[in-house]
Amino acid sequence: MHTVDNDTENDQPNLRFDRLLRTPHSEAFLLSDGETAVGRVDLHYGSAVVHALLVLEREVLEEELQGIIARIDRDLVQTADRPREDFLVTVYQGEERGVYSDEPDVDLLDGEESELP
Repeated sequence: MHTVDNDTENDQPNLRFDRLLRTPHSEAFLLSDGETAVGRVDLHYGSAVVHALLVLEREVLEEELQGIIARIDRDLVQTADRPREDFLVTVYQGEERGVYSDEPDVDLLDGEESELP
């Protein structure tokens, strides 16, 4: 297990979070740096522990990863107004293979129909 360095100087100042969904106990965000996709984070709020699943779309150095986690903690978790004794982050690196739905013509980001090839 790694320890998060919340005092990192590499706190990813250009990182942007776009919320995809919110439920009473969870949130999901797309992460981007300008026009470049960085990944996705799913946050799940327990009674005292916040669990995160972070999927990165590209390889990042450990220092950059620490900065991304610090920004998620500072900008999303700590502002959620929920108890937080610990923040556990599981990190995966991969690429999006697609979005699957029962409704094949629905664009999940804006709710409008999209044309499929």
